Amino acid sequence: MDYIQFNGFPTSELDTIIIQRFSKNSNFATVIENTTIVTSNFSAGSNFQHIQLPVRLVVDYDYKLQLKSTGENFTISDFVTKKESCNTGFMCNDSYNSLESYLINGKLKSTYQLEISK
Repeated sequence: MDYIQFNGFPTSELDTIIIQRFSKNSNFATVIENTTIVTSNFSAGSNFQHIQLPVRLVVDYDYKLQLKSTGENFTISDFVTKKESCNTGFMCNDSYNSLESYLINGKLKSTYQLEISK
């Protein structure tokens, strides 16, 4: 996962985002890695923003995101993925893992992409 969609946030709240990586099921106890994202390239007039991440988020970890301007925190955990087939044919059977759901601040979100709504 290399981007997060933010729905309903003013761009002024998305200019600096801190992402913390945690061991899966660790209750967000010990930070493994910190990444700071500084964004200035926004889609004008849109009610959502895709924020490109410098480091991919993987389902083997839990994450905490903080909006630096407001101090708001969002926890993301319990990713559920499903193996999907693609490019099937004679002597070819490729597959990929698709995102089915995850918890954001402890609430189930069933979607194929990471998104945070105001």
